[in-house]
Amino acid sequence: MINFNNYLKTIELPNYDNVKENLIYLTKNVVQNYFKDKPMFEENNFKYYYYDDYIFNTNNSNSNYITLYIEINQEKNIKTIQNPKFRKKVKDDKIKELHLTLEEIKNGLFENYILSFDNNTVLWQEKYSINLSVNEIVDEQKVNYLIRVIPCFKYVNENNIEGVIYYDNSMTKIEIEYPLISTQNLIEKNEKTNGLYHYFDVVIKNLFLECRKENFIYFEIFETLLYNVPNKLFVDESIKTLTNIINFLRNNNIKDYKTIDEQDYAFTSIYKSFSILFAKHALSQLEKYIKKLM
Repeated sequence: MINFNNYLKTIELPNYDNVKENLIYLTKNVVQNYFKDKPMFEENNFKYYYYDDYIFNTNNSNSNYITLYIEINQEKNIKTIQNPKFRKKVKDDKIKELHLTLEEIKNGLFENYILSFDNNTVLWQEKYSINLSVNEIVDEQKVNYLIRVIPCFKYVNENNIEGVIYYDNSMTKIEIEYPLISTQNLIEKNEKTNGLYHYFDVVIKNLFLECRKENFIYFEIFETLLYNVPNKLFVDESIKTLTNIINFLRNNNIKDYKTIDEQDYAFTSIYKSFSILFAKHALSQLEKYIKKLM
């Protein structure tokens, strides 16, 4: 029989709220410093959102991030489309040609981050983001905090819902997210299931990590799967409830599952990178592993 207490381990970082507040403050300073000599950008053109993995994605994993979205909007940065190939390649009319591209902004911010942080911080770039691994000494112990910074632009969908959009220079990879809606929907899902959404999120991910002998989980994948489980199936903290949840996810059409923000389909959207093959394989592994432990 599975003892769920063995699978409720979560990341607990001391002084976390203060460190998070300081990191966000420093990030805003970096943004201001980078744009201060660029007159086409004004302070009121920036908005900041964050998706806090340590709260919503907490588990025994080394992949927890504070994801900070820097929304940059300035009409003066949009230039007239002169290259006919641009419009032919870009299918979404919300994407404009820019004087200063997201790639250039990301590179510029990265250089400013290097100047702003000491050697206790490791910085690197990924496709869309600037990543920081920050070490702090708390109560004579070294604690590691991760932050992912994503420069992006405002996006308004066909339902007039505001989100953010970011993409690579080739326009072959485009991501659209709605971080404020996602955060609110997660809170509401957890409340409507009396905390069992978060409970089984942690349990399932820790079972998965143990099953795979890994310490990394892809961003938001299990949150999204569990978000699509009907609230009525979150009955109690029992193995039967866990089995019913896995059965539902395995036996229903994964192509019908929505994103947490409910603005798109999680596994068939051209703006999402969730893999159907990975999700199906992960659920199959979980099902077999749970049966083995029972």
